Amino acid sequence: MRASLFAIALTIAASVNAAAVQKRTVTAGVQACVDGLNAASAQLLTVTSQVNSFTSAAGYSGALAVHSSEQTLETKLKAAITSCCAVTTTVSEEDATAVFSVVGVVVPEIENALSAIVTKKPQFDAVLLATSLVKTDIKNLNTEVNSLDTCLIAVTPAADLANANAYVGRVNTAFASAKTAYGI
Repeated sequence: MRASLFAIALTIAASVNAAAVQKRTVTAGVQACVDGLNAASAQLLTVTSQVNSFTSAAGYSGALAVHSSEQTLETKLKAAITSCCAVTTTVSEEDATAVFSVVGVVVPEIENALSAIVTKKPQFDAVLLATSLVKTDIKNLNTEVNSLDTCLIAVTPAADLANANAYVGRVNTAFASAKTAYGI
């Protein structure tokens, strides 16, 4: 009886260890990229919340607060770009899946943020110089996101390129709408 319990325990332990060995972890470079994307995503949610709550009654100081948060977002995007662009060879399927799991969340957040900026345009227009801040922010963010897209596409496995390009297309469409609304 003891021998059979020991054999069962040994079999379970071997199965668990085999499962652990089969599950591959994400490479350090890709994990740094994912961490950077997550940090930028968290800041993007802060910016979106501030844009959604902005009213012209907040005045220039309110617009400046939104701009300040956007500047923090730019800093986090630049850090993500540094991390993601440090990966210079095509990534494994596991690594690509890890990045896509974040990108799949971030893309709708970008669309929501840019939609909020378009919706709030009349509020920003009502505050002297606020629209200029927003235009600058849109241009800067578009530049940063394009740089990030370029790095990510360059290392995406061929089997995932269509999916990656679809995400890029959605982001480009959202930026185009914002740029059109603000006459950029």
